[in-house]
Amino acid sequence: MLDRNELEAIRIGQHVPEGMASIVIPHFQTPDLVRLCLRAIRRLTDPPYEVIVVDNHSQDRSLEYLRSVGWIRLIERGPETEPDAASAHAAAMDIGAAAARGRWLVSFHTDTIVRREGWLETMLGRLRDNPQAAALGADKIDSDPPWYRAMKRMWDTHRAKAFVRRVVGLPPNPRYSPEWYPRSFCAIYRLDLVRELGLTWQPALHHPTGELLYRGLVDGGYDTVRLSSDEMRSCVEHVAHATALVARGGLGHWRGNQKVRRALERVMGSELARELLSDDSLDR
Repeated sequence: MLDRNELEAIRIGQHVPEGMASIVIPHFQTPDLVRLCLRAIRRLTDPPYEVIVVDNHSQDRSLEYLRSVGWIRLIERGPETEPDAASAHAAAMDIGAAAARGRWLVSFHTDTIVRREGWLETMLGRLRDNPQAAALGADKIDSDPPWYRAMKRMWDTHRAKAFVRRVVGLPPNPRYSPEWYPRSFCAIYRLDLVRELGLTWQPALHHPTGELLYRGLVDGGYDTVRLSSDEMRSCVEHVAHATALVARGGLGHWRGNQKVRRALERVMGSELARELLSDDSLDR
């Protein structure tokens, strides 16, 4: 275990351990979520790692908090930050990747909460087991009850609509990618290959954020470690769309917002969250 002096040396770039992971977290106005996210990483992640938070011009108390956290690298963006949330998130990932010093690049969201010790080493071990693998990740974590998941598989309206669009010659709906790719709430990439191949997180027409970067690795002949939802959930909790709810007022439809609120209340009210949010020493 590295002591605080060694961690500080990593933070300021004086020492970069072999095999270090760089965790990049785009952020915009989620004060309580980012506090919980960072403290969970601090408590439950084994070194060597660094955390780079790229703030997309927050105008609330969350920026003051981030400036007070002594063990992260904070990059503050100004008014030039893109107004579109997806583009701003992708730009922040590109900025964080450019600043990263590790061998492994970990994309993270502020509504992703580490659940247990050893989570990062578990994932990195899966990548090391396959030298040809350049990425690791999972599809969306489905927190719905089993009966509801089964019903959704039977009545997969998105898949049906995608089939109809193909039949009539329409392009895919950009909101729903028909093919698998690592979701950016928690995914790991080989940073040297991302740079070597000139890949970016920027979305393009009919391709969501991060999909083209993954396709670039696949086209380069590299493998992927695919985790199931249950495997990913054993390591991290992802409160899907919580950042949109907190920072931007919601998803635009009442039912979806209610679902996110319930999930957020459950996570923020958990014993782990209460413990982490009361421990200010994790910011130093």
